[in-house]
Amino acid sequence: MRSFLILLLLVLVCGVWAGEFQPLDQDDILQLLDMLAEADLDSTDLAFEKDWDLSTRFKLESQMRVLQNPWEGLNELAHWRRLLGTQCMCQIASSCMAEAWQIPKDDIPHTDFAKVLENAGTSPKALAKSWSRILDQHQRDWRQAFSAFSPAQIDSLRSFWYQLCSESEDREKYKDYMAVRGLPYLEDVGLEYFAEFYDRVDWVLLRQTALSYQKACSALEKAASKLKFPSKKPYIYKSPHGLMIFGTAGDDIYLPHEKERVCLILDPSGNDQYRLPLGACWESPFFYLWDGDGNDVYSHDQPGGLFTAELGCCISVDVKGRDLYQGDDFSFAAYLGFALHRDLEGDDIYRCGMFSQGAALFGVAILNDEAGNDRYDATSLSQGLGTTRGIGLLMDKAGDDIYYLGGKYYHAPLMPLDHRTLGQGMGFGFRPDYAGGIGILYDGDGNDRYLGGVYAQGVGYWYAMGMLIDEAGNDVYNAVYYPQGSGIHLACGMLYDASGDDAYYSRNGPGQGAAHDWGVGMLIDGAGNDAYSIHGGQGLGLSNSVAIFVDRSGDDRYERKEEQNYGSGARSRGAGSIGLFLDAGGTDSYPDSLMANDKTWQKGTYGIGRDIDLRPSLKTSTEELAESAELPEADDPIEELFAAAAEWEVGSAIQRVRTARSYLAERSEEAIPWVLEHKLNTKSGLEYRALEALLKDAPQMAEGLYPYINEADSLAAKNAISLLAGEADSLLVPYIQELLTDGKYIPTCLSVLGVYPNEESIATLSQWLVHPVERYQFIAARSLASMQTPETNRILREKLVDPSFLLKCVLRFLTDEDER
Repeated sequence: MRSFLILLLLVLVCGVWAGEFQPLDQDDILQLLDMLAEADLDSTDLAFEKDWDLSTRFKLESQMRVLQNPWEGLNELAHWRRLLGTQCMCQIASSCMAEAWQIPKDDIPHTDFAKVLENAGTSPKALAKSWSRILDQHQRDWRQAFSAFSPAQIDSLRSFWYQLCSESEDREKYKDYMAVRGLPYLEDVGLEYFAEFYDRVDWVLLRQTALSYQKACSALEKAASKLKFPSKKPYIYKSPHGLMIFGTAGDDIYLPHEKERVCLILDPSGNDQYRLPLGACWESPFFYLWDGDGNDVYSHDQPGGLFTAELGCCISVDVKGRDLYQGDDFSFAAYLGFALHRDLEGDDIYRCGMFSQGAALFGVAILNDEAGNDRYDATSLSQGLGTTRGIGLLMDKAGDDIYYLGGKYYHAPLMPLDHRTLGQGMGFGFRPDYAGGIGILYDGDGNDRYLGGVYAQGVGYWYAMGMLIDEAGNDVYNAVYYPQGSGIHLACGMLYDASGDDAYYSRNGPGQGAAHDWGVGMLIDGAGNDAYSIHGGQGLGLSNSVAIFVDRSGDDRYERKEEQNYGSGARSRGAGSIGLFLDAGGTDSYPDSLMANDKTWQKGTYGIGRDIDLRPSLKTSTEELAESAELPEADDPIEELFAAAAEWEVGSAIQRVRTARSYLAERSEEAIPWVLEHKLNTKSGLEYRALEALLKDAPQMAEGLYPYINEADSLAAKNAISLLAGEADSLLVPYIQELLTDGKYIPTCLSVLGVYPNEESIATLSQWLVHPVERYQFIAARSLASMQTPETNRILREKLVDPSFLLKCVLRFLTDEDER
């Protein structure tokens, strides 16, 4: 039976999870299965019943698949890696809506919007009229999806979002905010009551309309490239759907309009300022913004005012520039709608409040930044947050990025002095009534920093699923509690880092591939020399949960001596938990002798750990770069070869430096005269190393160095002396003594004499031990100590009376012959 189960699982690995997106391969799976067998378990034992609250509404099928069978977590990671790494935004949006709203992913027939818009030509007014006609049909369909609701119920639905998802500390703020907007303040946010409302939404029509609008916006973007934009001031067209504004190529300032919302802004270039509400709402459910170029500022100081879809569709694109996005709560967010913002180029800054930066409830919110070194700041419930029937996605494709959460809300009483952050790939449910959604933070490349507090970095809470996927780069993960691949309270949390030398830190656990209370947690690191530190985690199953930690390769460092680390399963409620820890490659270091390379161990009820070297020849990212680095050619000019030979001989430059040095040695007849003329007077330590290498490979170079010892150029002379001393050329000693007599290059000469443990050198150095200049005393003492003979040790002890600190150090580290 066990052989059949293994075969079945491998079929899944080689089929469903096949290709470059699989987080684990066949060898990894076989090791995990063999580890389970050590505890008399098999693959099916991970799939025990975990759905223990049957009253919770709105559970997602994919989350339940992973919860009930943790092996499906690998499938889910592969699915999202493929989708986010290779597919266009239309396909991503389509899949997210079908998943969030639990409806079939049917293809949607679309109108040829490009044909509708092509007659507008270069005229903004004509384009505005054509766009208004497109919005007519979309608005009719959108309102039809909510036709089961009265105006009062629509207002209650809108209030429900702000009251359910805001923090209790902000109660008065939201009372005032909803009064200003004319929305009712709900004295009782009844989740059971509102659950019936969501059953009445026509989700199929909502998805059809949102995807159709996305297609229309793509056509509008192409049509905008043909426009003749106004030159002096923006052109404003008043439509039934709101104001449509066409900006100039200059630095425009967009301010709020008292009576009407803006539904469209097209701006070709300029360093623009957007100080008005940007987004869609029930009154004006479709919004589109396109900015072609410039270092822009997008700012709004009220909740839901920065690229927010509240019962609507908000789509926006910033093509180019270093931009600042500054908003309050509910920015880059969606509720009963679709929000998509794309920033295609530039080093950008995003500063928002809570429920922001790719956060959704009964909707889909996507914040996509394609390039640049970006910074994301938010307080809580942000940076890829999916709550009930919502998918929140923060997707940054490239750049060295910083993700920060915190600064406002504290997690009392558990961690009263630390921030509750709930984000960076977080699925969050409203216990016990509503299940959560799917929250994903996806980073394609770059050396990134993730800074969070309590609940951060690939975490699920209450029938929800959170994922953090980082494809490349040397990354730093820092958090406080429940971080980095944690599934808490019937939820799933996963962190996958494909490559790079990464550092994972959390002050407290459980985390780093941990789960608690019928949960599933997973951390997988694909490659790199990594460091891990947490107080309880790395394959820690608590309260009837399943936790998996896998580091596939690299020389890794595990820092905490903690009983519950490295594969531990705790007993609870009359049953156990499963915790698996697998390090599958490299020479690793552990803080306890129980864990070691090439060893298997057990902890708790069903905690199994193993270190095995499956991939001894797997190269690090730096080694791969070294192999792919452009190498010099044998016939390159000597000047270019020397420049390559003088690069830093580390990391990705190793092969390039060594190749250049070998070519210089082969062409020594040309190289030696050139370096003596042009490089012997160098101040560069790297160039000096290249000179050393050439002298070692071409010893005949020494003959050419002697004439430079008495050169007027002191730097060339000192380098010549040091190079010859490095080869221990005994012919150098008379020159050294003559230079010392003349008082020239004293530090260099005293240092060089340490290479020659003969009577002449010892006698000369001994005289300098009593020189009044401490620097010379120390160099002479250091040179004598380096000879490591009984005679030199005796001289030092006799001569150095009342020594300074530097000389005390020399004496302290002396080793007599009989001690060695």
